[in-house]
Amino acid sequence: MKHQLIYLIALFACFPAAIFGQATLNVLDLYHDSSFSVHGRTVESKAAVGETGFHILTGGISFEAVARPAVGAEGEEISLDYTGGRFTMTVGGQTYEPQLPEWQLFPIVNFVESPYQVAFSSLGDTVDHRQARLLYHPAFLNTLLGLRIFEADILNIPGVLWDLPRDGNGRYLLAKSEEYFVPHKDSVLNLRLYDELCGEGRPFSSFILTDRDAEITFGIEDGRLVFAGHPYYLFTKNTADRNEIRELRERIEQYYRDIEDNASIFLGDAYTPEINPHRNMTGLVAALEANKSKAPFNPFPYRRLKADIAKLDSLQSLGLEDLGVKIELLSGFSADFNRNWELLKRYNPVVYSAVENVSRWAALFRYIKRTNPDNWAVFRGKISGRRPKDAPEVKTPTWFEIDYIRIFSDRIEKREIF
Repeated sequence: MKHQLIYLIALFACFPAAIFGQATLNVLDLYHDSSFSVHGRTVESKAAVGETGFHILTGGISFEAVARPAVGAEGEEISLDYTGGRFTMTVGGQTYEPQLPEWQLFPIVNFVESPYQVAFSSLGDTVDHRQARLLYHPAFLNTLLGLRIFEADILNIPGVLWDLPRDGNGRYLLAKSEEYFVPHKDSVLNLRLYDELCGEGRPFSSFILTDRDAEITFGIEDGRLVFAGHPYYLFTKNTADRNEIRELRERIEQYYRDIEDNASIFLGDAYTPEINPHRNMTGLVAALEANKSKAPFNPFPYRRLKADIAKLDSLQSLGLEDLGVKIELLSGFSADFNRNWELLKRYNPVVYSAVENVSRWAALFRYIKRTNPDNWAVFRGKISGRRPKDAPEVKTPTWFEIDYIRIFSDRIEKREIF
């Protein structure tokens, strides 16, 4: 029993606690804060896999691959159509009707039409309540597909990853094409994922889901469209030059001390706690401007003030690399883990089939957009503004929290505690 409790606590130590709750995903409360504007709940960013700033400030899930035609599609003209609620694809004069439901088709088309490849980020700017923590590409905001994409980002919570979100009445949020599915926890896979992702000695600091260099192909076999290739998790380790960061901090602190000393000398009685540089640099700069006529009579502190303020401003342009923050791509660990892709699809078929569809179909649509732009424009026009009728309305979460009361209540009810 003690071992189970330690395991439970360790499981949820793999991610930060949140604040709010509403609909649920297992022991997580999902919260949608409608006070944020659409802009405050969306991310419009291009993928930059491998760049420190992208991994530290955006991360999440991005799809950017362009598919390549394989057997049965090589050298053939390919076109798309959507008429009378029927999605069709013509390859070399032969028309096919792929099984892609509207709730996936419509947002994927809108995603590809945009110039951005980031589908989801959990690194929103929450300072001063300016932006939600969980951000979605506009095509996936408030869609069931956006909810599936969100769940693929909580890979490091395997004890939850097998399950699906429920609405406020406890009903699973399922599209018509998913209604056959009943979530089931595979205990063997759960322990395997836990050992790799949350166990002692895990080598990574973070991860993203991407399809860069994934070699996604499509072709025709036995009269049907087939894909090969899939997205993958890329794990990274964050490193920092602690000496460089310490030296930079000391420089900044010295700039502030010098600014405060010289402001007191130059402004005299006009310098007050309200314009202390730590609290109100804007106010201090305004006070210097209002008193610049005194500069000829006291030039040294005035020049030092202007120089130190300019130095602080220059630090704002420093990149993460300049600050000693770097990432290491864990290619070996990533390759080993992603041999589990089919196991992940078995662990949660609904989530991983959906995100696989996003990656594959987005890659195929980009290929058609490049090779047959006139057809793409017509097809996109037929999709524009449509809302799917085969999925429930969803408010994508802006935050989530762990419901610890539910955790322990469930354990008590199952007599696993006490």
